[in-house]
Amino acid sequence: MAKNPNERVYSDVRELLRKIEFTSFDVGVTFADLGQKQALRQGLCDFIESEFGAKKSREPDVHVFADFDRGRARIEICSAYVFGKYNKYSRSIAQTFHFCFKCKGRGCPNCEMTGKLSEESVQELLEKVMVPLFDARSAKFHGCGREDVDVLMLGSGRPFVLELVEPKKRSVGLLVLEKEVNSLYKEKISVHGLEFCHKARVAELKTFAFEKIYGATCSSKNKFDKKLLLALVGKRIDTFQTTPERVEKRRAKKERIKWFEIQKAQVLSPNSFRLEILSSHGLYIKELISGDSERTNPSISSLLGALCECDLLDVLDVSQHKI
Repeated sequence: MAKNPNERVYSDVRELLRKIEFTSFDVGVTFADLGQKQALRQGLCDFIESEFGAKKSREPDVHVFADFDRGRARIEICSAYVFGKYNKYSRSIAQTFHFCFKCKGRGCPNCEMTGKLSEESVQELLEKVMVPLFDARSAKFHGCGREDVDVLMLGSGRPFVLELVEPKKRSVGLLVLEKEVNSLYKEKISVHGLEFCHKARVAELKTFAFEKIYGATCSSKNKFDKKLLLALVGKRIDTFQTTPERVEKRRAKKERIKWFEIQKAQVLSPNSFRLEILSSHGLYIKELISGDSERTNPSISSLLGALCECDLLDVLDVSQHKI
C-alpha cells in the first residue's frame, strides 16, 4: 500500500538526516492549507527532536524543507566555521589559491603549466586535512588581510576563518586537528587557537582595522645617511599611497592616506639596513620603502635621499581592534 504524503515526508527526512551529524535544525514547510501548516511544522520539529536529539535554532546546522503537498523533503547542510590564527614559515606559499592571471587555470609558461600562481597555499594545506575530517564538499578561506607569497607571517599569527561547505561531520576534535596540521606542515605553516564560530565572525574579520608590525631588510643602490635613518625612529609619519603598480590588475587605483612608525632601525652595512615598522591597516610596505616611482610619498627612499628596496619582509605581529 502506498504511503500517504505525510509518511513520505517523514521517511525522506529520516533518511536524509541520518547521513549527517547535526545538533540544531530549522524547518520550512510547504502546504496549501494554511490552517494546518503550522501544525505540520510543529509536528515535524517534534519528530526531529525526538528522533535525533537535536534542537531547533535560528543558526542551525541543517535546514529541513518539507513539501507536504507533494510528499517530499530535502535538506540544506549549513557550513561549519572554524576560527584560528596561522603562521607561515615559507616564502613560496601563498595565503589562498589563485588561478594564473594569464591562462585562468588552463596552464601556461607563466605558471609553469600548473594553472595557479603558487604551488601551495595556506588555504590548500588546511583543506587537505580539514575537508576530509569534516566530510565536507569544499572549503572557503576568510583571512584578516593577507601577506604576499614571499612574506613570512610570524608572531601571534594572522586570524582566519575556514568555512567548511556542506559538512556531513561536525564532531571534530579541533585540538587533535591542530596537532595534525602542525605535525604535517611544521616547516611550512602552523595553526593555533582553533575554535568553532558562527558565520558572523567572517564579517567581523572583514571589518576589523588591524595595525601590523613588519620586519624589513632593505638595501640601497647608493650610500645612505645613517643619522637620517636613526632620526626617523619613534616618529609617526603620514604617507600618501596610490595603489601600487604591481597590484593594479586586481585593485582599484586610488590614493590612500596611511601612517607608519619606525620602531627600530639597525644599520647592517653602508648599503643595507633593517627596520621594524608599525603601520596602519592597508599600507603596502614594499612600496613604502621603494617609493614605487613616487606613488608612495613620503617613502623611506625619499626620506633618506637614497634609492632603497625591500629585500626581505616579515609580518612580526597583527594587533586587532574593531573599527
